[in-house]
Amino acid sequence: MISFGKLIRGVLLTLFLAAAIFGMSTVHELNGKVRSIQPSGQSDPLWVASQLQFELLRLQNDLGEFALGYKTGEAISLRFDIAWSRINIIKTGKLPRTLKTLGVSDEAVTDLKETFVTIEPAIVELSAASLSDERRATLVQEILAQLDGYDLQIRNFLLNVAHAKTDSTVEASASLLSLSNALRFLGVMIFSLIFTFTILLLFDLRRARNAETAMRQLAKEASSAAQMKMNFMTVVSHELRTPLTSILGGLSLLKRHLSGETQDEMALKLVDVASRNGDRLLALINDVLDAQALEEGKVTINPERADLNEIVASAVESCQPYAERFGVTYAIASQDAELIARTDESRVVQVLVNLISNATKFSSSGQTVEIRLKKRGQKARIEVVDHGMGIPQEQQKAIFSSFYQVNPGTVSAIKGSGLGLNISQRLIELLGGTIGFHSVEGEGTTFWIEIDLLPVREI
Repeated sequence: MISFGKLIRGVLLTLFLAAAIFGMSTVHELNGKVRSIQPSGQSDPLWVASQLQFELLRLQNDLGEFALGYKTGEAISLRFDIAWSRINIIKTGKLPRTLKTLGVSDEAVTDLKETFVTIEPAIVELSAASLSDERRATLVQEILAQLDGYDLQIRNFLLNVAHAKTDSTVEASASLLSLSNALRFLGVMIFSLIFTFTILLLFDLRRARNAETAMRQLAKEASSAAQMKMNFMTVVSHELRTPLTSILGGLSLLKRHLSGETQDEMALKLVDVASRNGDRLLALINDVLDAQALEEGKVTINPERADLNEIVASAVESCQPYAERFGVTYAIASQDAELIARTDESRVVQVLVNLISNATKFSSSGQTVEIRLKKRGQKARIEVVDHGMGIPQEQQKAIFSSFYQVNPGTVSAIKGSGLGLNISQRLIELLGGTIGFHSVEGEGTTFWIEIDLLPVREI
């Protein structure tokens, strides 16, 4: 079910996106309105139309003065060209589209252009040197007759352009005002949304800080509980180990006594069971004590020159009782040459005994556990290979965790503290080595450790 906070954030995000889209469309429309307002100059139809009217009037005036002999034909041609250029400006380029947008007809300019085409030969003839006074008067009269009335048409055209442009400017101003109000409203809306988002962010930060404080408190309490649990187990383990050692010693003496003086098989079996379970309990206590010592950093390492072949042989020998109990055999594959390392022999033996005993417990009767010792560059690699049930893929990530067991309780013969691999990993790390494994469920598992060898010059 969606929480209220997530719903509020969703609504605010939707509003923010809507405001952004509205803002972009408003800015686009505002840009179009600004572009529609034409600047003054040659791109302004009103200015060009007024210039055309002015040049047309000057052309007519100069024609009158030419008839009286005050102007030359060249002056008339120049004035005609100037007026013609104003017509071309209106009829070409952007101005026709602008006039169409304003809704103004340029029919008067079109008619004037056609008239200019008609009178152009006469204008050219005015510059002839052999022109008589009578011909001059006739040409001027004909030209003025054809231009008659155009000053009024151009003036009306100019007025239409002025009215249309005024209406367009008023409309654009109103639109700009409306868009300005919309932008003002948009700014207020965006500011409100940002303010709301900021408040929600501060609220989330405060809640996250409170959650972090609570988590730290829980972690502290869990750490304290774990420490108390470990301390309790350590105390109990210490208190149990002394009497348990005495009990195991007494059971050993009793077993030898019964073996020599009685044939009571039931008694011997019970003593054997008691002794075996006592050994298991002592191993559990030792694991707990080792784990506590490692946790507190109280484990000391005494590195000395040692031959790893001898260490492997010693570890395998220590595990022979396991092999006999489970009906498993050991096969050692090592190199003939010495593999010398500077390490703590007792700790390496402890790790190997744990790995070999685990491989033994997870092997079926009649199977062989292989212990391989090989040199890899400047490192020695010791592998312990079993062909048992293997480790399920989903459990492999937690295999080195404290108190972790593979399929705990599913096989009555396979029991332990769940601390052995964790202790082994920590010990190997203290020794400067590495530990790892690879396993295929149903085919078996290979655990390995790697330890640095001494350089040849130090051997």
